Amino acid sequence: MPWKCPQCGVDGIDDALSKHPIDAGGCGFVRFPSGITLRSEKTGKEISVRITTTLGNASLTLLGDDEVRFMSSEQFRIIKNESMGGWAVENVSFATNPLFLNGAAIEVAGQVLKDGDRLAIKGAKCPLLVTVIM
Repeated sequence: MPWKCPQCGVDGIDDALSKHPIDAGGCGFVRFPSGITLRSEKTGKEISVRITTTLGNASLTLLGDDEVRFMSSEQFRIIKNESMGGWAVENVSFATNPLFLNGAAIEVAGQVLKDGDRLAIKGAKCPLLVTVIM
């Protein structure tokens, strides 16, 4: 669905664009995603995050995946990171088992999440699919 720029009022901007590019006659406004949805690959249940949040086994139990037992009480953070231009994930340093993004270790500074990304403990346990909420 096309969107209207809240900065300059231009209507009908292509929904695929997350910004109103200056080189295309726009004002340069960047539309920041409103949040992230994490969906369990095993159960299909979802949890949405719209503020910077630390997640772990207690908060993710409601997804219904028994592999949540491999998570620490505080496993990872979802952070609204404007300098990176999106919602980012970072590991909690004291978590017992590391969280992986698309099968690779997450960088210390965190990494921006995109639609279709996959988060999992040790790369395979309690897999979560990422959807960016615009």
